[in-house]
Amino acid sequence: MVADFSTGARQHPGLLAMEEEARLHLEDEIFHAVTTSPHPRLEIAKIARWNGVTPEVMEQTAQSVIQRRTGQDLEQIEFHQVVKAVQKLELEEPDQGIREWKLQALARRLRRTARQIMDAYNKALCNQKAVKPLSIKEFREMAARETEWLIHGWIPQGSCVLLHAEGGVGKTLMAYEMIESVLAGKPWNGYQTRKGDVLLVQVDEPSQVTAERMDIRGIQDDQPLYILPDWQVEAMSRLESHIEETKPALVVIDSLTAINRNCVFSENDTEYARPVLQLTKIADKYGCAVIIIHHSNAEGKARGTRAIFNSVSEVWGMSAPSFTERLLRVEKTRLGRPPGRYKFQFDEEDFSFHYMGEDIEDGEESANHEERVRLWLSEEGQKGTRFTSLEVSEYLNLDRHGSRRACYELWSKGLIKRVRPKGERFYLYYSQSPSSDQCDQWGVSPIITCSDFETHTQQDFQSSDQSDQCDQRFSENPHVEV
Repeated sequence: MVADFSTGARQHPGLLAMEEEARLHLEDEIFHAVTTSPHPRLEIAKIARWNGVTPEVMEQTAQSVIQRRTGQDLEQIEFHQVVKAVQKLELEEPDQGIREWKLQALARRLRRTARQIMDAYNKALCNQKAVKPLSIKEFREMAARETEWLIHGWIPQGSCVLLHAEGGVGKTLMAYEMIESVLAGKPWNGYQTRKGDVLLVQVDEPSQVTAERMDIRGIQDDQPLYILPDWQVEAMSRLESHIEETKPALVVIDSLTAINRNCVFSENDTEYARPVLQLTKIADKYGCAVIIIHHSNAEGKARGTRAIFNSVSEVWGMSAPSFTERLLRVEKTRLGRPPGRYKFQFDEEDFSFHYMGEDIEDGEESANHEERVRLWLSEEGQKGTRFTSLEVSEYLNLDRHGSRRACYELWSKGLIKRVRPKGERFYLYYSQSPSSDQCDQWGVSPIITCSDFETHTQQDFQSSDQSDQCDQRFSENPHVEV
C-alpha cells in the first residue's frame, strides 16, 4: 500500500527519508514497467492493485513520472512500444496467418482494431528515417553511374513498372513475352535485352494456364525461370530476402489485387499502395526490374488510389482499339520510354506482340526518317561525328520532332550511339559506320525500303559493342529540345 504519514510524523528526518525512498522506489517501478513492457497500461493497473489505489490514480502518477523523466507522455511511450511490437511481428513471424492472429490479439488488448494499429504503424515508419540531405556534389557522385537497361529504351534496371489494362486485353501475355526475351537474352521487338534470371509471382491465374502459356512461349525446363504461385504481401520480407540472394534481372507480379487479398485496406485507401512502394524500393536497392500487373478503371486509368500511380517509376496503360491491335500508353516515366502512345499488333495464335511504332498520323514517314538518319550518320563524312537531333533535322530537312523521335528510336535499338556532354541539356548522336557484317548481324541492310523496314525491326539484334554501355548513362525525353 502507498505510504501515508501524519503531518507531525513527517517532521522526523528518518521518516522523511523513508518516505522519499518509498516514493523513488515506486517511481522506478512505474518507469521500468512503462518503458519495458509492450502493454504499459496493464502494468500500471497491476502496480495500482499492489499499492491499494485505483488504476486512474496510478495512471496520473505514471503520466507525471514519464513526463518528468523522458519528456514524453504515456500515450507516446505506449505508441512506440506498439510500433516495436508490430515491427518485430513482421520481421520474425514468417507465417502470415499467425502474424494476423497475433496482430488481432494485440488490437484487442489495446481496445483498437487491427486496421487502426496498422494505419498508425505505417505512418510511424514514414517518420523514422532521418532527414539527411546530400550536397549537389555528393548527390552527383552517388548517381554517377551508367543507366543499365533490362529492355533498352523501354525498361531500366532498378525500375518498377505498373502495367494496367482491362481484363482480357493481354497485359500478362506481354509480360510473358518480355520474360521469354530476358531468359534467352534475345531482343524484344528489336530492342536489346539483358539476359538474366526471372522470378514470376503468379497468383492471378490457374497454374495450368500459366504452364500452357510458358509452353507457347517456348520456355524450356532448364531456363532460369522461377515461379511463386502462392505469395502475399504479408511475406514481403521473405520475398526481399529471396531477391537479395538470387539477384533476378526481372520480377513480374501478377497481379496487385491478387497479392493483396488479405489486406485490411480497400483499393482506394492510400495505405493499399504500401507494398507497391516497398517493391519500388526493392527494385532500386537490388538493381532488378519489377513489373506489377494491375487493372484499369472505367476511365482507362490505373484502378484504386492515386498513391499506386505515384509509388512506381513507370506507368503503362494498355487498351485494345481492335481485335488484333493494342495501344500502349506510357503515362509516367522517370528513365524509361518517353510518354506517348505506341502501337502493337497482337497475334492471337502465339500470343505475340509486334511493335508497329509510335501512334502518329504517318507511321511510314517515321520509318523513313529513321532510315534516312541512320544512313546519313553512317556516311564517310559523318561517321564518328556527333550531332544534336536539331542539327540532324537541319542537315536532312526533317521536322524537329521527327528528327528527335528517329534519333531516339535508333539509339534504343542500338543502331547509333549517344552521349550527353557534362553540364549540357542535350544529347549528341553518332554512328561508328558499322561494317556489312555488323549490318547482317543487326538485321539491317545498307539500303532498305519503307515496306521492308518494319520487318527488319522485328528481327533479333545481337548485343552491340560493350562501349555502348558508356552511352547509356542518360535517358531522353524526345518531347523536350534545347
